[in-house]
Amino acid sequence: MIRRNSKKKSENTIEKKTKNRQHKKETEQIMRIEELEKMMSEAGEDVDPETIVSMYLPRRRAKRLGAALLRLDKLHLWLMGLLLLIAVLFIIAFMQEKMGNFTINLNRLELYRKGISIASDGDFTEPTARLTAHTVQDATNITLEDLPKDIDEIDGDHNGKNYMAYTYYVRNAGKEDLAYNAIVTLDSCAKGAEEAVRVAVWKNGEQVVYAEPAKNGQAEEGCVNFEAHDIVCSYTEEKFLIGNVDKYTIAIWMEGEDPECVDAIVGGSVEFSMNIDAISDDNTSLLVKLIQDIKDTLTGDKPISAAGTEAPNYYQGGEVTWKNRRNQ
Repeated sequence: MIRRNSKKKSENTIEKKTKNRQHKKETEQIMRIEELEKMMSEAGEDVDPETIVSMYLPRRRAKRLGAALLRLDKLHLWLMGLLLLIAVLFIIAFMQEKMGNFTINLNRLELYRKGISIASDGDFTEPTARLTAHTVQDATNITLEDLPKDIDEIDGDHNGKNYMAYTYYVRNAGKEDLAYNAIVTLDSCAKGAEEAVRVAVWKNGEQVVYAEPAKNGQAEEGCVNFEAHDIVCSYTEEKFLIGNVDKYTIAIWMEGEDPECVDAIVGGSVEFSMNIDAISDDNTSLLVKLIQDIKDTLTGDKPISAAGTEAPNYYQGGEVTWKNRRNQ
């Protein structure tokens, strides 16, 4: 009798738990229906079917959340792999010595608009206000004697295996004589490579080699000291007459005979630029300059282009080139 009562109590307990679960499930469904009715009343017809399905299929919503987390993990892995690849490429890039880009910049406002321009050839087939040399990759140290003897006779970009070389021309095809400064600057360096670098400049055929001072402060053999740590040298042309053309060749290399050319600088780099500017700036306001340009346009007095992208040629004697220059 006791066993029957115990069995009956157990069955009642199970039945009660089952009814509770069913009641809880029905309550949740009623709650979801109420949520759905509320959402549809607020959003109208703009209800995402996926949202409705996920309300009745909570497992699906959990699966979607898990899939999102899995995608996030894959994204993290992809980003980590990309960062690792970038780091490897960065290390490889700096495992070799290299000469950075060399750029020549001409002041557009004070010089270019006045008829001063630069070009990579003596005929000025493409006069401009900016020139850029290519980078030398995987360079090793050499000496001055390793440079070609005709390095000053080749126009434009003519790098060698272990040196950078660029020849360009600057001309005055303007309306007035003027003066300019050409300054070679050290723009960036890494791992002390600037201590062993050499910068040779030929101006109209005359060569000077520049280097950082030796450890004792004296000039390296056969070199002239940098004017400052970030200024290699400067050239001043006091009388750059109408019809004049100046020729510059710049060569850059790592000097193997320099005591500072040691293993520690392997992977180092240097970057230089040459900036050409007027010695005395024209303090005339931009408004006055604009009025003058309009006047030149109306009178046909060799006006500059409206876009300012074409090099003006005001010279009355025709095209100014290296061969027919006045300063021969």
